[in-house]
Amino acid sequence: MEAKLGGLDSETKALVTGEDERSHFQDVDLPDAGLQHLVRSFTIDRIRFIQDSLPGGVRGPVVDLGDTNGIFLRFLKQGGIGVNISDPAVRSLHGRGLDAVKADIESLPFRDGSIGVVLLFETLEHLPDPIRALREIGRVCSGSLILSIPYIRATNINAARPHGERPATQDHIFEFSVPDLKRVLTHTPFEIRREGISTVMGGAGGIPDRVVIAIWSVLRERDMFLGCFRRFYLCHLVPAAGAGTKKGGAG
Repeated sequence: MEAKLGGLDSETKALVTGEDERSHFQDVDLPDAGLQHLVRSFTIDRIRFIQDSLPGGVRGPVVDLGDTNGIFLRFLKQGGIGVNISDPAVRSLHGRGLDAVKADIESLPFRDGSIGVVLLFETLEHLPDPIRALREIGRVCSGSLILSIPYIRATNINAARPHGERPATQDHIFEFSVPDLKRVLTHTPFEIRREGISTVMGGAGGIPDRVVIAIWSVLRERDMFLGCFRRFYLCHLVPAAGAGTKKGGAG
């Protein structure tokens, strides 16, 4: 963590370390210090990926889809708009003085081509129709889409939980492997300009930690440790050539 923090300027470092990760998800309490550490580590990696993907800065309005705490909008200093279908998340964003709207990603309240940068972090896997959602983002986005998903080696489609066990919007539906995500993207208005991997667990630990995680990945969970994803895939997407022919609904 210290190595990651050391790569940030003082203002960004203060922003990250000043965040209370216990309430990161707003409608789900995160009391475990280890999980808070992982969230912070991943936040740093996403900030660095944004910096490296947009070296010339941000042009046009910014929208963070699935936003819960506004940290990326605050980092970019563009004002921006947070979008979430969760009432607690929207209230939290308003409480931080940020613009926020409650909306379904498959039906965004923005004009065609009116958004310069769209952020979609750890949200695609929650959507029942990811292709329709990406096409809708393509309708409103005139510049860049920066996206992250859990890194897994084989695509997984999760069964629905029993009704009432937890809000449906908190559940993962499609967990795509990177090759399968790239196939999905061919059905959208986007193409990949840049990609990377964020390792939040097992990358810089000591030898004992690495051995334990390696054994766990063989015997229990290939891409997770104690129920937490160990890595995440990030990509910077831009409108593809001829993307106008791909826009529209999923049907």
